[in-house]
Amino acid sequence: MNKLSLYASLLILMTALFGSQTYSAISEEQKKMIESLPPDQRASVLAQMEQAQQLQDKVDEAFEEDSTLIERPEVKLEEECRECIYGYDFFKYSPSTFIQTNNTPVSAEYVLGPGDKIKLNLYGSTEVEVETFISREGVIVIPKLGPINIMGMSLNNASEFLRNEVEQKLIGTNVSVSIAELRSISVYVLGEAYKPGKYTMSGLTNVSNALFVTGGVNKTGSLRNIQIKRNNEVIANYDFYDFISNGSTKSDINLQDGDVIYIPFIENKVKVGGAFKRPHLYEFKEGETLKEIIGLAGGFTSEVLPNASIEVSSIDPQLFTRKLSYVGVDSDGLVLKIKNGDVINVSSKAEMQPKTIKITGEVVNPGEYSILPGDTILDILTRAGGYTESAYSKGAVYLREFVAEQQKKGFERSADDLEKTMIAIIQNASVEISEFSLAPISQLVTRLRTEEPLGRFVVDVNYLTLKTDPMKNFRVRSGDSLYIPNRPDSISVVGEVLSASTSSYNPELNVSDYIDRSGGLNASADPRRIFVILPDGQSTLIKRTFFRSRHNILPGSTIVIPRDARPLDAVNLTEIITPILADLATSAAAIAAISD
Repeated sequence: MNKLSLYASLLILMTALFGSQTYSAISEEQKKMIESLPPDQRASVLAQMEQAQQLQDKVDEAFEEDSTLIERPEVKLEEECRECIYGYDFFKYSPSTFIQTNNTPVSAEYVLGPGDKIKLNLYGSTEVEVETFISREGVIVIPKLGPINIMGMSLNNASEFLRNEVEQKLIGTNVSVSIAELRSISVYVLGEAYKPGKYTMSGLTNVSNALFVTGGVNKTGSLRNIQIKRNNEVIANYDFYDFISNGSTKSDINLQDGDVIYIPFIENKVKVGGAFKRPHLYEFKEGETLKEIIGLAGGFTSEVLPNASIEVSSIDPQLFTRKLSYVGVDSDGLVLKIKNGDVINVSSKAEMQPKTIKITGEVVNPGEYSILPGDTILDILTRAGGYTESAYSKGAVYLREFVAEQQKKGFERSADDLEKTMIAIIQNASVEISEFSLAPISQLVTRLRTEEPLGRFVVDVNYLTLKTDPMKNFRVRSGDSLYIPNRPDSISVVGEVLSASTSSYNPELNVSDYIDRSGGLNASADPRRIFVILPDGQSTLIKRTFFRSRHNILPGSTIVIPRDARPLDAVNLTEIITPILADLATSAAAIAAISD
């Protein structure tokens, strides 16, 4: 993209957001609107408008200059295989082609075969250099000696054999033997290979060479049980982990013509996390122990305490749930056999700090409880003695610090969006708006900037549900808190009504009835977007057609009537503000519940 096109695109975007007016062309009415804002918002709005003007100036300059091409480097992002078995990434940079070479040193143990070209240097009473191919029968022909069979001999054994033959039949002559040209072999790579097929390779190729050349193993294939088949029989099993983890080539063998490398499906996986040197997802062999898996992961980091415990989470095949066991890092329990699907974790020193959760309200024993590894909300509630008779689990308020942080970021983003909306209103001359019309938006921005959300999220903590549905029995985190109220007997109505109020709950009443009890909607209400905050924190939009029904009205609910934003629909303010109001109302409902 050239500079002109780049700035032109930005200009289009600016025009769409802010209209065609520039900061320098600001009217008296617009100045009044800006001056009506609080000082911090006024500064922010003016700064953004100034930036827009500067960008406009650059656009103007670009139109006056010749366009210049801007070279943009091509960036390729390598996809990290985070959930793949350890070892797959080693094939990421496999060569796409395989080039044979005759300069590669040949081991003395190399087994000679048909297609190899042998170089013989005879010296002494007979001086001659001979190059000859090994025939299909394994025979080479040497002048004055005739055909000699060396089928199946290693280079070392063949050299010794030919030396004896020459010394016996050509008196006074010695011979040196080397390989002039390596034979080519055909190898089949099948099963869960990245690129299955038939490949032509050097006679020196071993299993690891072949895997790298062919792209290795796909994400469903085994890295530790690769079978080498010769004449329809498995002659060896190759474990790639021996190579990448220990640098060992003990299971690596040289391939022969017609060999098959068969990669079966992976059978056993174990996930290793926490304070290990190499936390990852690993393939393991049947019968391997916890100690061996720790070795695969490189052992523990220095952050692990000597008396720390290793958490092993295993699947219960009968209940389809997980059960936890704990093994000391220096105990005899390291001989524990690992099962498919196990998750192994060990905590660092920092993670070993006391972890607690606070339970208040209608539980038998409210207070602060220590969190043990793997604790769920049902575990904590059981320790707290369960609920009292007056407990209302539907109104539970569950708070989490991480959720509060995310909600605060969401409020900040919403405040930024609203400031941009105010700028659009100010800049767009087509919107006829009084100087006081920005006040509700400005107040909302201020509230979003100053609001400190509690971090409430919706959970079902009904005791029976937690016992019968393991999926809802979530793990607790340090710093969490749970408040269980007693059964409420009221419905609150807030927002654009004549008199915000709290009425006693009556199952015979509907949304409209409760609004009427609050004096009805005022002139600024938006009857299209009334919503109900349920006792558990869920917000439900109630369309006008449902006013006369008892749709989702439970004891402890809050009916919220937002301000009508239709006068500002030219900038889609209604769509922006409604979810913001819902979030704020939900946060306020949580605060009100805890404060009761």
